[in-house]
Amino acid sequence: MPSGTAPTVRQRRIGSALRKARDRHNLTVATVARRFGRSQGWMSMVENGLQTISPDELSDLLDLYAIEDGPLRESLLHLATHTPGSWKRTYEYRISAAALDLASLEEDAAEIRNFEPSIVPGLLQIPEYTKELIAVGPAKRPRNAKTLVDFRLSRQQVLERPDPPRYMPIITEAVLHNQVGADPAILRAQIRRLAEAARLDHVDLRVLPRTGSAYLWFGSPHLLISLRPPGQLTVSVVDQFARSLFVEDEEEVSAHEETFELLLSAALSRTASLKLIDEIASQS
Repeated sequence: MPSGTAPTVRQRRIGSALRKARDRHNLTVATVARRFGRSQGWMSMVENGLQTISPDELSDLLDLYAIEDGPLRESLLHLATHTPGSWKRTYEYRISAAALDLASLEEDAAEIRNFEPSIVPGLLQIPEYTKELIAVGPAKRPRNAKTLVDFRLSRQQVLERPDPPRYMPIITEAVLHNQVGADPAILRAQIRRLAEAARLDHVDLRVLPRTGSAYLWFGSPHLLISLRPPGQLTVSVVDQFARSLFVEDEEEVSAHEETFELLLSAALSRTASLKLIDEIASQS
């Protein structure tokens, strides 16, 4: 039976890697299932992300496909071994499955790259800022507004742990001026929060200046989450209106990474970005 207990993106990422490894050896699902002592249906469900696989079984399959110790093997075993923290039990059935998937990937990340052309990235938002965003969303102050705000704050804990991921957000200069809500004090407090975050060793906050606005035509909001250990498994998360699209195909992810690098090439340096944020904060 399909488990459904692990985040679907986690299962799909493992499954797609196993399918590619099987294809490289020109093996059919039936052949691998017979050698592995499992049913063909079970193998198909694992490869399609519909069934969890234990770390021991995954290790045996990786041995069968001759995937030796290294970043790819470590990443896949980490995905199979690691279980989301207590936050998942707290928010399950109260938050969308996609949001839980996103938080799970952030928790497993070695590096998170993020481009936001209009608003402050979720991992850096203050509660008041988040509340105002939710208030003007499609649901117009949903009944679970407090839960949504609390969940976003819980996601931010990933940047506060002893071994945080490297975080590189790119925001446009307009974000520093876009007032959210009727109270201008919210934006002032939010900019101060950005200034604090930009000084953290593991945060590399960049600002795309107004002079780089020509780059905005191809830069929609997106996240690039590189899973532990870095260098092998990356998932792109693209925001589309009120939903998130998880992109796992390696060629598509690579194209999104190229887009991010182009945006980064037009952004201010880390030092210049912080200077600009400080200047705007001092004027508030």
